[in-house]
Amino acid sequence: MPENTEPPRSSTERAQRGSFGPGALLQMIRSAPVWTRAELVRQSSLGRTAVAERIDLLVEAGLVRINPQATSTGGRPAETYSFHADEGRLLVADIGGRHTRLGITDLAGRLIASAEADLDSDQGAAVVMTEVVQRLDRLTHEVGLDRARLRGIGVGVPGPVDEGVMQRAYLPGWEGESIPTYFAEPFPGLPVLVDKDANILARGEQARDPEGFRNTIVLKVGMGVSCGVIVDGRVLHGAQGAAADIGHLPAPERGVPCRCGMIGCTDAVASGRAIETALRASGRDVRTSREIVDLVRANDPEVLALVRQAGRDLGSSLGVLCAVVNPSVIVVGGNLAESPEPLLAGIRETIYRDFPPSLTRGITIVPSAIGAEAGLAGAAQLAVDDILRPDNVDALIARRR
Repeated sequence: MPENTEPPRSSTERAQRGSFGPGALLQMIRSAPVWTRAELVRQSSLGRTAVAERIDLLVEAGLVRINPQATSTGGRPAETYSFHADEGRLLVADIGGRHTRLGITDLAGRLIASAEADLDSDQGAAVVMTEVVQRLDRLTHEVGLDRARLRGIGVGVPGPVDEGVMQRAYLPGWEGESIPTYFAEPFPGLPVLVDKDANILARGEQARDPEGFRNTIVLKVGMGVSCGVIVDGRVLHGAQGAAADIGHLPAPERGVPCRCGMIGCTDAVASGRAIETALRASGRDVRTSREIVDLVRANDPEVLALVRQAGRDLGSSLGVLCAVVNPSVIVVGGNLAESPEPLLAGIRETIYRDFPPSLTRGITIVPSAIGAEAGLAGAAQLAVDDILRPDNVDALIARRR
């Protein structure tokens, strides 16, 4: 027999031969709660022996579990398999303009522990990231987490990011900062995945309903404005991580200076920071989007009017983006959307009034169904999708053998 056709000698080599190795099978298993071996054979187009070999390797690696067999009413019940989400833990952070959420999740993104902190991103990356790392470290101690169970870290940051480095940062002290370096010493060896905050929000929404959110605009409105876009099931990143950066679409006629140096940017006129500025001008001391939401819930007429106008301004920028990506859904999340009625009313008013029906027909505009936890869920999804990429899983199994 020619040398290059000699059969592999070990089950590991046999299971990894070809493009559909154990990692590819794990991707399939993760897509549904429970699988039988027959279903995996049918969906993968692999033979029963090949599927069995791959399952054995994934079970041995702790990534797949064999479920307890249900009580049978006749005949032997089929053995079933599921992704073992409890095999490891992830650290996650959703860093906003003035408020940060932190958490620990399992490998399915389910939140196990969480904490919040009012951190002002205007203080710069060094101050904020040092505090984030310290608080995550403290959270692991509070829940008694064995560090050996940590598999990775997912982080959302308030600005475009490319390969972990902040790009076009409109906040002082962030541009050019490498976010993963802050985790290197306290959490050595762990992969750190970073994206802008609206993109992790988009991933969180997408994980809840992948088919329903195949073509979606996800708007995050807090003290700043950020946007993520899902097209044909993929979160767009762009050349420098700034895809869908509508916060800096200018409308010079508004005449409001933006921190980026332009005039009338959406972020300058329609963010929580813009509402804060307007309220301070009328003598009212408001510092966070949470305080603005509290005033909305109290039916404060001045705040209701400001939030409704912010929605109108956001609608103008979103309408332009709709013309480019043709979404079926616009999801509005972030702290300012926690009491969404006036904000969404303003967005709908502009989109349906100022843009042609041929563009807006069929678009549903809804608040985030996940709410405050969407960013943490998306940060976990960002991390685990990279950690459990088929090639990474195949490499992990090869090392274990």
